Amino acid sequence: MLRKRLLSGLTCTLLILAFPFQVIGLTVSIRLYDEQVYFPDSPVDLFITVQNETPESVRFRMADNRVFNLDFDVTGPTNRRLESTRQFITGRTTNQVYYRTVTLEPGERFSFVERLSDYVQIEEPAVYTVQAAFYPELFSGRSRSTVRSNPITLSVRPGFTPETRMEMRYAAVTERALQRERKSPDEVVEYMLEARRQGNWDRFFLYLNLEKLYRQLPDRDRRFRRMSEAQQLEELREYRARLEEQPRGEDSLLVRVPDQYEILQTSYSPSEGTVVARMAFDFDRYRERKRYTFSLERRNGFWEIIGYEVTNLPNEAIR
Repeated sequence: MLRKRLLSGLTCTLLILAFPFQVIGLTVSIRLYDEQVYFPDSPVDLFITVQNETPESVRFRMADNRVFNLDFDVTGPTNRRLESTRQFITGRTTNQVYYRTVTLEPGERFSFVERLSDYVQIEEPAVYTVQAAFYPELFSGRSRSTVRSNPITLSVRPGFTPETRMEMRYAAVTERALQRERKSPDEVVEYMLEARRQGNWDRFFLYLNLEKLYRQLPDRDRRFRRMSEAQQLEELREYRARLEEQPRGEDSLLVRVPDQYEILQTSYSPSEGTVVARMAFDFDRYRERKRYTFSLERRNGFWEIIGYEVTNLPNEAIR
């Protein structure tokens, strides 16, 4: 059974010296996890695998804080090693280490994902060489056992401004065959509603900012921020597909087809706008009425719907 122990830095070191593990035949390999196009501020996740290539069981210690197991040599074209982050240096100064003992049988593997930017700061575009140093007995000033991984190449491109990144993301999840027009906020909402009534999904999505609509919900926003850039893009594509399937729950309010609607109020500044609409949804014997308040934002000269709130109004009987 794997056990987690709390040890001071001194006690941990004494135990390591007294009972060293047999780590001959233990190999470590790394590769880019969910490989994508990287920029200086992009998160770079690495998939790390520790494998037992001996005919016997091998044990090693795995710390909750991985800085006691890992270090990375990252060198650029000039062969200069990048400096460690403040987070990495601070992490190794603690005098208490939580860890568990991992036992690998012959041929077994232990894999996990670590973010390279937690260890080193990549600030310049270049082609880097990355190699991991793994400490099976945990890092200390007297660490004698180190297993080095295979080297890999990391290509970092020149960065873009946040506005350019947003435009690239928008182009990836919208219909490029359609061209936006410079409509006022109320005209944008009317265009979206008419597209939905006609069942034209491409027109429906044309003025929607899917990322901001998706991130309206706090739990989705937290999950989105933890994703890599490639995962975020894929999540937005899946979000669009789910909307087209007319889901239930919160997202259903955005794609419901109104039998009637009326724009009640429009207000906007040069960069932000609000449109209030009353909508009616007919059932057999009654008409459901709701007030939608759409939030809009102006980007690159075009108004986009970035959020909405729905308020229930009294229902009406249908004669």
